[in-house]
Amino acid sequence: MRLSLGNGPLPRLLAPGVPDWIGADGVRIGWTLRDRLFLRAGDHVEVVELPDEAEEVAASPRRWTVALGSGFVRVDPQAARIEELLVDDEAEPVATHAGEDLGLFLEVPEHRLLRLVDGRPLPLPDGALRARWIRPWATGFGAVWIDLDVIVRLGARTSVVGRAPSPEGIACGPEGGVLVAIKGDAVVAAPRGLAVRVGRTLDADSARFSPDGTSVLAACPDGVAWVDLATGAVRKVWDGSLAPVGFAPGPVLWDLDRGVLVDEAGTVLLDGFAGASPAMAGQVLAGPGGAVWDLASGTRGVADLRDGVCATDGERTVHVDDATVRVLGGGRFAHGLCGDEDAVDAARIDGDTLIVATLDGEVGRYTLPEGERRERTHQRSPWKRPPAPRPEGVTLTSDDAESRVGVGEATWPLPADGAARVAESVWAWSHEGALFALPAPPNS
Repeated sequence: MRLSLGNGPLPRLLAPGVPDWIGADGVRIGWTLRDRLFLRAGDHVEVVELPDEAEEVAASPRRWTVALGSGFVRVDPQAARIEELLVDDEAEPVATHAGEDLGLFLEVPEHRLLRLVDGRPLPLPDGALRARWIRPWATGFGAVWIDLDVIVRLGARTSVVGRAPSPEGIACGPEGGVLVAIKGDAVVAAPRGLAVRVGRTLDADSARFSPDGTSVLAACPDGVAWVDLATGAVRKVWDGSLAPVGFAPGPVLWDLDRGVLVDEAGTVLLDGFAGASPAMAGQVLAGPGGAVWDLASGTRGVADLRDGVCATDGERTVHVDDATVRVLGGGRFAHGLCGDEDAVDAARIDGDTLIVATLDGEVGRYTLPEGERRERTHQRSPWKRPPAPRPEGVTLTSDDAESRVGVGEATWPLPADGAARVAESVWAWSHEGALFALPAPPNS
């Protein structure tokens, strides 16, 4: 299906929420949310239904490969459809690779790796059985270490790329591009072998290669570095809380603080990638896309909510993260509930009291808007968040089999946990912060 990004009778994407994975292939930007792959090109978004929840994605202009719990699917991005599905119930998928290669399976009983090429399982060289370290879930997998620091590329022909001391991570891209992370440094490889050391720490897990394999974006201690694979030269470094996404057609970065995608110059390409768990009361919907929405007018108000949970009673709205309570239109105060491994699970406004609960069962009650603590207790389940009222004629299904929204006679393959009627549309949102406007049935 096609989601329009503008006004019109088609469904509209109001906010993408926080994806499970996000990348770009030189032409389009794509992200996964549960069992859906969203592909954005131009002014619309295509939705591809997946047979299971996505776990890893490798992107190329010709094909996208998606790793599922028990196999791989190959997606034609131009037609926005699944081209091929490979499932092996006896094996565990360990890596994806864009283009012709679908990925790698690890056979559990035999402890063998199988490389899938055009649907045919091919065993890796015997030396791979001695690999002391194989990076699972490496996007663009194409190499393993077989003996000590030797790096072997698993292309159409198995070949030794070179050596790297004490490798800590690896990522492989198109046209022979390889990025190796070593302690305090990184090594890059052009198609003919290892090139040079970069001279700075790069995170191989985050690597996103250009479609021609000549350069790579990767996270570094400063932010994101753009590295030339032929020379190891750093073309540019972006500071801040940024994450590499890919190229479409130039560098695309994810600003984690603002929940937006930006290009090389910092221009916003798409916003709403922010994940405040939603809350609804009256005509207020808080959270989806990191914003507070007015359901009476369909407009967006506050638009800088980060990860956390929201609570509203229709008049007051608060945003709670693992350290702070933010009263929208008011001040902030620390709640002090979370330990090192704890996290806020839910929040609720009850009269002039804010109730906050953590995953470990810590519950705090605070006055609003001052933030004075009234009580702190420990209990397993202080409440269950009541479901938001659902418009008549709207159905939501989200389980292991499918994620769908029904509006009258129409069914949309979208993940959603709540819905509301807004003017001539039905809005549906997910706990991840995604928000969609769907056409309401006629005469409703």
